[in-house]
Amino acid sequence: MLTGLPDFAAQGAALAAFIEAHAEWAEAIIFLMAFAEGLTLVGLLIPGVVMLIATGALVGAGVLDFWSVYLAIAGGAILGDATSYWLGRRYGERLFRIWPLSRQPDLRRRGEAFFLRHGSKSVFLARFIGPLRAVVPTTAGMLAMPHRKFQVFNVLSAVIWAPLLLSPGHLAWTGYDISGMGGRTAPAAEGNAGQGAAKSCAPAPPVAGLPERPGC
Repeated sequence: MLTGLPDFAAQGAALAAFIEAHAEWAEAIIFLMAFAEGLTLVGLLIPGVVMLIATGALVGAGVLDFWSVYLAIAGGAILGDATSYWLGRRYGERLFRIWPLSRQPDLRRRGEAFFLRHGSKSVFLARFIGPLRAVVPTTAGMLAMPHRKFQVFNVLSAVIWAPLLLSPGHLAWTGYDISGMGGRTAPAAEGNAGQGAAKSCAPAPPVAGLPERPGC
């Protein structure tokens, strides 16, 4: 059993409570969290994803507006990865000698191998793969990936990643249960809705070898 790990769920809940209490600064706080999550040196140190997922609950509760939160997350993520790219381009190998990257040689090797294997689209894919999100943009800059191509994949991945990030918290708050979809029924409309349903009902077709099933 692992011990000594931070309680990310508790941190996310505490952050959600803080944002709710300071709703007028919510977009700025969320933007900074998304930016820090994409920034190479900082993203390895903070549980940014867990904290951002918690904001989905605030959207589900109606405390925050979806589009404002969505734009804050997407914008912060784009700027964070772009900054990591330029850090890699400017400082190259020297950046990986700075803590905490200096303590993660295996992560650096994985990032380089991933980039060399998938090329430009690794920038898009790494957004959705935990720790690689923190090193692939820097690796792309260090290996001189063309800036315009980087930004295309950077922006595209961020606009898809942002709503996916909000979904767990939103669904948890609203109590949405996908396993119960089959048992849900739409409420009956007033008036002649029942008669309309009866008219549209037809007996099931017979199946060879089985007794005839009753109609509606």
